[in-house]
Amino acid sequence: MEPIELEFTVACSPEHAFDLWAGRTSVWWPTGHSVSGEPGLTVTFEPYRGGRIFERTPQGVEHDWGEVLAWERPERLRYLWHLRQDRADATEVEISFTAGRDATTVRIVHLGWERLGAKGPDLLARNRRGWAGLLPHYEQALERLEEGGTLAEGTREQPWVLKTPSGQSEFTAYRDEALDPPALVVQVGKTELRYQLRCLEDLRAMLEAHGDWMPLGSADEQKPAAEETVEAWARSPDNPVGGWYGLKKGLRGRFANYVPPVLEVLGRAEVEHAARNNRMRAS
Repeated sequence: MEPIELEFTVACSPEHAFDLWAGRTSVWWPTGHSVSGEPGLTVTFEPYRGGRIFERTPQGVEHDWGEVLAWERPERLRYLWHLRQDRADATEVEISFTAGRDATTVRIVHLGWERLGAKGPDLLARNRRGWAGLLPHYEQALERLEEGGTLAEGTREQPWVLKTPSGQSEFTAYRDEALDPPALVVQVGKTELRYQLRCLEDLRAMLEAHGDWMPLGSADEQKPAAEETVEAWARSPDNPVGGWYGLKKGLRGRFANYVPPVLEVLGRAEVEHAARNNRMRAS
């Protein structure tokens, strides 16, 4: 049986096209193309050969979808794929991202149907329909980036419009390097919070060193933060600034509510989006 072959062009760099596909999959992946169908689920591609591809529901239930065979950012991604199938019936997907003039060509080859015997033709037809329904979500997410929508530039004129990890509240955020010190400015309704801008790089470095998921543990300034959480780190005397990243006394907390979504939209971290008890890790 012939493989499924798809090709299209997107107006962005290969790095961005790759990162949105495999690093920020939860931003665009429709819940109808999952095992649970749960709103708010997260999709993770572990960024190394042998890494898992899986969904995690807001209740913490995980379902495997496949396994990474090659992670060659930004040119190539290859993986085994068995969404809603037994692993023994896995097929193989290879995606290449080729730079052109102000654009990237994305080429997808989905093969291995002949190994499935009598089941092959039906699964091939179903997956052909699946790709047709999936790809518009990816392309629309890239367009939103270019148009300055949810994935905007993060400036005062064009702030990010984000949601807290639980999805319960919307806020805007932007970088202001003209402030002293430079700040990440967060606007929640009429309330403005500020965090030292270096928190983005410092948090990323801490997560990389940590090497695994870390609980967020968001808490107001007036309340203690649970140990070994992102919130506790953001006010610890042992962090790179020796204390609070928050700059407005009385509003220095809630770091883990507002900073992780910024790192996520920058493609520097993965963040869970359950109703409570969320975690994050470096991507």
